[in-house]
Amino acid sequence: MARMIWSLQILRFVAAAIVVYVHAAQTAFDVTGSVGLVPYPIAGLGLTGVDIFFVISGVVIARTAPGLTPAQFAWRRIRRIVPLYFVCCIPAVLVAAPAGFGWRELVATFLLWPATDVMTAPLLDVAWTLSFEMLFYASATLVLFNRWWVLALAGLYVAAFCLRSFGPIFQFLGNPIIIEFLFGVAIARAPKLGVGIPAIFAGAALLLLAGVLGLAPVGGTMDFLRGDDNLRRVVVCGIPATIIVYGTMQITVARSVWTYLGDASYALYLVHTFMVTPLQALWTRFPIPPDAIIAIGLITSVLFAWRVHELVEKPMLSRLGRGPTKNKAAME
Repeated sequence: MARMIWSLQILRFVAAAIVVYVHAAQTAFDVTGSVGLVPYPIAGLGLTGVDIFFVISGVVIARTAPGLTPAQFAWRRIRRIVPLYFVCCIPAVLVAAPAGFGWRELVATFLLWPATDVMTAPLLDVAWTLSFEMLFYASATLVLFNRWWVLALAGLYVAAFCLRSFGPIFQFLGNPIIIEFLFGVAIARAPKLGVGIPAIFAGAALLLLAGVLGLAPVGGTMDFLRGDDNLRRVVVCGIPATIIVYGTMQITVARSVWTYLGDASYALYLVHTFMVTPLQALWTRFPIPPDAIIAIGLITSVLFAWRVHELVEKPMLSRLGRGPTKNKAAME
């Protein structure tokens, strides 16, 4: 098993925090017409937190999957992602119930498959990213069964990419954003060049330049699922995100409160809208400055995620255990 890169845990928290930031900034904009001190095009770059997550996933899977059986790998990823996600789906379903929803929403939400006859977002909006995570995990599981699956999956992706105009299934399977996972795989075992901090600054500078020039892609969940502008997103956000992740991998840190926050980053990503969205109704009635809205959104989201991580996520992971163990048959 590959050794944990603690600096990546810290980067996980940073990525989750900037996603929270962009949603809090959008709330501030909806309420006040401003995102505060940070210019709107720069604030929108918070969406790059998702791109960082995807690259990190590629790194982690490439480093941890070798040596695991397909059953071990699949169980560990399902155990890590699905239980807390299903818990978070409960309030999302309750909120959506009065307006109603159909089988497509149920498939997109509970099977994390958005591509039926119509592209459909999960009821928990942020879970659109998990659809691609699970697709990547399924692909990695097949490769663990037989490495020749790499060629079949590559061919499938190229075919789906070329056929994206023919409907949701091809849009999903051929979405350009999948390339960001492959960026992570590519740098997983790249040699260290001693450029940790410079690489992070270089990646951040490229993102800042994209914001200043207005190159950063914009859109909502459906745009991201369809991949309408995701090829540009891969270039504008995915490449800088990869540079940042590569630089972070070269920094050695010890366990700390920051790595703990990295452990809680998945909970933060899933639950932050449960804080930010209700607060929007409060600020609409009682407006406050946009920077205060953003700060309160960030702080309350982190505190709530901390409690969810301690009281819900960690106990569930402990009870579920590590799953199947390697045996002689599996080794053979």
